[in-house]
Amino acid sequence: MKYSTKLLIASCIPVMVFAVIALTIGFVQFRDSLYDEKQGNLKSTALAALALYSSHGYGDYGRKPDGHVWRGMNFDVSAATEIVDDLKKQTNVDVTFFFEDTAEMTSITDKDGNRSVETNALEYIRNYTLTRGSQLWCRRFQINGQTCQAYIIPIRQESNNAVVGALMTSQSTKGFEKIIERYILTTTVTALVILGVVFLFIRWYVARFSQEFYEAKNKSKHDLLTGLFNKRSFEEEAKAAIANKKPSDVSVLMILDFDNFKHVNDTYGHQIGDEVLKAFGMILERAFRTNDIIGRVGGDEFMVYMPGMSVFSLKRADEVSQEILHALAVLKVGQAEHFSCSIGIATDFGNYDFKKLYLLADKALYESKKRGKACYVRFSSNEVNN
Repeated sequence: MKYSTKLLIASCIPVMVFAVIALTIGFVQFRDSLYDEKQGNLKSTALAALALYSSHGYGDYGRKPDGHVWRGMNFDVSAATEIVDDLKKQTNVDVTFFFEDTAEMTSITDKDGNRSVETNALEYIRNYTLTRGSQLWCRRFQINGQTCQAYIIPIRQESNNAVVGALMTSQSTKGFEKIIERYILTTTVTALVILGVVFLFIRWYVARFSQEFYEAKNKSKHDLLTGLFNKRSFEEEAKAAIANKKPSDVSVLMILDFDNFKHVNDTYGHQIGDEVLKAFGMILERAFRTNDIIGRVGGDEFMVYMPGMSVFSLKRADEVSQEILHALAVLKVGQAEHFSCSIGIATDFGNYDFKKLYLLADKALYESKKRGKACYVRFSSNEVNN
């Protein structure tokens, strides 16, 4: 996996995790706030209904021989529809009056227009409201086959404050669920758009950062003047190539030392000297294969490792040395001309590591200097060992 891909993934995962957590927290808070608002509305309607029932008639509630529930002697709860119907018109909330656990009056009607209440809330009304006198907030109850939210408060006798029934205010969850669905849809779409924009920005930033990183990494590996590998990078690349070579491969290492380079600087100036080194670097790049490892390892010293060489291609090292010597001889930079270099070549048919190969090439370079410079000398590990 590419470094840029890893960086993109590493940058996006925290953002996505944060977005999911933020969306989840936001949804929970929004839902809870809706529940709180709904609970408050249903509770206030239930208390209003209780106040209205308390204002009609006087005395305790009780069931009369006609089967109706009355408050005292002058208010027939089982026949009074105006309280529940008026409240429903005003608040769009259904009101049901329970005497004990029987629904005596309700604003809820079935498909035929008959007032009826079938609910699984009766067990809770019996166990909590009627037995303990507790108020109940019910987020999801079934009333006549519909999922509803309800708030239930106890109805107490005027004489002894005993719980004798319950008032239930209820409302279908359809509108409530639609609000949540719209919120989820709107928030999710908005979040996806924002995440898309953030992703594109992160992708652009990662691409730019990766490019700058690779450029900086490339600069740290290369010589600023010639663009070739610097000493450290050359040795790393050469050692890796030696470690990975096939048993049949021949290791070829060349050291090229510019002859009399101090004279060039002293005579023509350092600027011309730099231009000469650049030109020398370009000569080397043209002369060697694309897979050959070329580096500037000192002020005027260069090294080349030629991987994948065989006993049949060793003459290429001699040929390329001659090409380099000729190219330097005809090179002209400003007024400076007639350049040369000394070349030491080391070849190994066995298991020489970089250090041994370097020492052998350095020995060959020293020999080329002794021979008057402007030439190349090749030493083989077989010759040295023998």
